Amino acid sequence: MLTLALESFLAAGPTRDGQSLHSRGEEGSPVISPLSDLQRKGLIVISALALLSMLTTFLLLSFITYRFIFWRQYYGRYIGYNQYVVLMFNLILADFLQSFGFIISLRWIAIDAVRATDVACFLQGVGLQIGDPMSGLFVLAIAVHTFLHVFLNYQMEHRVFVSMIIGLWVFGVVMTIIPIAAHGRYVWFPAVAWCWMTPDYENMRLWTHYVWIFASEFFTVSLYAIMFIQLRQKMSEAAVLGEHNSESLHRLKKVIFHMAVYPVVYICLTLPLAAGRMASAGGHSPSVLYFCFAGSLMACSGFCDSFLYVVTRRSVVVESEARGSSNKLSSRRNKSSAVQQYAMSADPKGPTSTTITRGRSDSTEEMIGKGGLELTPMGVVLQHTTIEVTTESAYEPSSSDTGASKRHDTEIALSIPEAHQHGT
Repeated sequence: MLTLALESFLAAGPTRDGQSLHSRGEEGSPVISPLSDLQRKGLIVISALALLSMLTTFLLLSFITYRFIFWRQYYGRYIGYNQYVVLMFNLILADFLQSFGFIISLRWIAIDAVRATDVACFLQGVGLQIGDPMSGLFVLAIAVHTFLHVFLNYQMEHRVFVSMIIGLWVFGVVMTIIPIAAHGRYVWFPAVAWCWMTPDYENMRLWTHYVWIFASEFFTVSLYAIMFIQLRQKMSEAAVLGEHNSESLHRLKKVIFHMAVYPVVYICLTLPLAAGRMASAGGHSPSVLYFCFAGSLMACSGFCDSFLYVVTRRSVVVESEARGSSNKLSSRRNKSSAVQQYAMSADPKGPTSTTITRGRSDSTEEMIGKGGLELTPMGVVLQHTTIEVTTESAYEPSSSDTGASKRHDTEIALSIPEAHQHGT
């Protein structure tokens, strides 16, 4: 009944720009009916992958939510303070919304048509409009978070971090409301094999959707490129400091590599469809087969991100939740300590063993490497110099002064830290 009521409400406006909403055609037409054999097979694949993504993301969201609620049974501190876990939770939530949008394609398979007047078309457009760019923005947020903590030794305050998360979701909702407010309910039309924004509104497509996808991809790749270049320089500079320090940097390189998998997967799965839509805007629309293939890639984003999180959660870069002025002061003194502090696990379970303490570290599990290994301060060289001072009388003593003029030596041992260098 609720679905029927919503469909009746949304069905207002039987025409758009003088075009009947019951005419048949391809992309941009109000109705695609019946579906071609290729469209039908493509939608079956897309729906199957979307169902897999929706199931895996739902299970992972349920698991993390359970840990948020009953954290005392598993952790020594509230897991909601672990910024990495919170970012991953929101990324998986965006993937869930995206998979929800694609799974509505089951409706088109069932009725052998894609109709703008169907309430499912509106819901699919909204799901894809908010899910696609938000996935990219949270991948970018993870990259920014990693960069700030590893190379700038900057940790966002909890309130600032929460405000950033809320701000991203508000932005995503606004980008979804703008097309509806500007053009009404029928801004979502059949688009090759599913519903999305009609080609009549290319500027709206670009500025409320694709520009944020491309921006997320560009800045994410740029940040990770900078991190890898700087890490390579650090490894070269640390080569003279001994094998142990090189091993620490190699572990950090492995961690950043794991984090870089997320944007690589996101770009590989979203770029084909985004490029196809941009080509369509330029008058060179790809084939139906291309769009079905690109849509299939995007539909499995949720499954891929969930799988990556499960595989890398114990060996991926996580922040130490150092807060307060003491952490800010320490960041000015020794930025190399961030490299050590950042070597911790995504699952804050159990105590962390590290000999470097800057402010308060709230991460609670050891990262990649051997269990129980303490990470010593990287790049510290202490030299001790002993100075011997000898004094003697400047003239021959007389017999009466034998006691007072005996030759005497004084040895002074000074331990002077001549060099105290920190690896960069």
